[in-house]
Amino acid sequence: MMGANRLYEYYQRREAAIEREQDDPFRYGTELDHWKLADEQLAEFGELLLLGGNRSSKTEFCAKRVVQCLVANPNTVIWCFTTSSQNSIAHQQAAIWRYLPKEYKKLGHSRTYSIRYSIKNGFTNHTFVLPNKSKCVFRNFQQDVSTVEGGECGLLQDPVDGTHSIGVWLDEEFSLNWLTTLRYRCLTRADSKGIPARILMSFTTVSGWTNVVSQYLTGARTLIDCEAELLDNEKVPVLQQSIRNNARIVYFHTRDNPYNSWKATKNQLKGATRDEIKCRAYGLPVKPANTVFPHLDDKVVMKHDDIPVIKDPSKNPALWILSIDPAGAKPWFIVLVAVTANGVHYVVDEYPDPSHGAWADLEKGTQGRPGEAAQPNGFGISDYANVIRGMIKGKEDVQIIIDPRLGAASYQKSEGTSNIISDLQDEDIFASPAEGLPIDDGLQAINSLLSYDKSKPIGFDNHSKLIFSDKCGNTIHCCMNYQVEHGPKGVCKDGVDSLRYIAIGNYRFYEDRELIGSGTRGY
Repeated sequence: MMGANRLYEYYQRREAAIEREQDDPFRYGTELDHWKLADEQLAEFGELLLLGGNRSSKTEFCAKRVVQCLVANPNTVIWCFTTSSQNSIAHQQAAIWRYLPKEYKKLGHSRTYSIRYSIKNGFTNHTFVLPNKSKCVFRNFQQDVSTVEGGECGLLQDPVDGTHSIGVWLDEEFSLNWLTTLRYRCLTRADSKGIPARILMSFTTVSGWTNVVSQYLTGARTLIDCEAELLDNEKVPVLQQSIRNNARIVYFHTRDNPYNSWKATKNQLKGATRDEIKCRAYGLPVKPANTVFPHLDDKVVMKHDDIPVIKDPSKNPALWILSIDPAGAKPWFIVLVAVTANGVHYVVDEYPDPSHGAWADLEKGTQGRPGEAAQPNGFGISDYANVIRGMIKGKEDVQIIIDPRLGAASYQKSEGTSNIISDLQDEDIFASPAEGLPIDDGLQAINSLLSYDKSKPIGFDNHSKLIFSDKCGNTIHCCMNYQVEHGPKGVCKDGVDSLRYIAIGNYRFYEDRELIGSGTRGY
């Protein structure tokens, strides 16, 4: 047992540590274990979306990293954004002030630095400048986005070891317009690895599946997950790779913060819906009620090289189907799907893929606009024939199907009347019209493939029959953001159309032994 003297010494050391942490959290503040994962992503990726439950230490992490960057790296400029001026003063500016080194808090104002702060009004002019000429500016999303045009933020050199090259911190939810603009404000201050000044974003997704959340999480691949105590030990993500190659998503869970009462949180969430628990305790956004494919999430997205028909095709024979959704001026949308003996449909390739850009740009207009990949490419039949040949190269007996309406639609050529199906035949590409069933039937067919019991563990008899390669980002993005009410002009319909032609076809792979005749029989 610990003697009285040792107990007293321990108590003194403990109280001294608490006093130092409160007096100078910049130097003595606790570094929580789950902060390390976020640090690793900030070192290598230009954009970090930090989602988390309530009181999971998101703001504390961001505020401390911003201050560390400013203090250690001269001439740094960091912009800090939140919802309003009042929220900036009450939360963001207060957090930054808390983490400033204690000796800086007494400096006041001079010709080369200015650090003046009050609890009521925050920093004077919503700005402070450190003695090393690093500058922090506080803005809010109620301001006009044009006020930041022409500015630059970030570091002039690589960050000092132990700090990050931060340009912007966005706290609480915001619009895509702000994000798009700020990306270009960070671009000119890239580090020696060519990564722009970091955009650090932190919030709890109380508004659900917003355009910003959709841009990062649509098609995101889970790299690390854990069991969620309040969700019957369902697996929830901790780290995800966004479809945007330069972005990562890290989740801070409420129970990871020892300074917050996890017991109180559990009591607060007793009787709450699963959606509320996901949001408030684990930072998981909830899709809107009008989502067409509610089972489409990261659990049906696989790393491309891990898909059985790609990893070991000899042991995983499949029926290959290539589906074409042709168009006029904009590019055709094409998907390649492998159907295995157990009925699983693997979406393994697409055209155009993310290397051509995004198919849909959802930040523009009320319904979005065609993205970079959906812009006219000047292709003719022979060009698309080459694309198809490249997609099916090495595959045997590929069935090619095409939109039955546009594929057979007649048009005039110098040689007479023709159509896409006939012109593809001239290129030795033999496409058949897909089933001409109503759109609703096709959407239901996709949902039937995606359907499985999420309340039970994924296993041999409980899994999605539709799996996407993580390389098929545009198809995933189209499916996740498809809205029926947008009609034939919806920017996400093309990827969905290509997929539904396959889903309604009821395709099945038959092994050779299943096709052997059984011979004639009589009574």
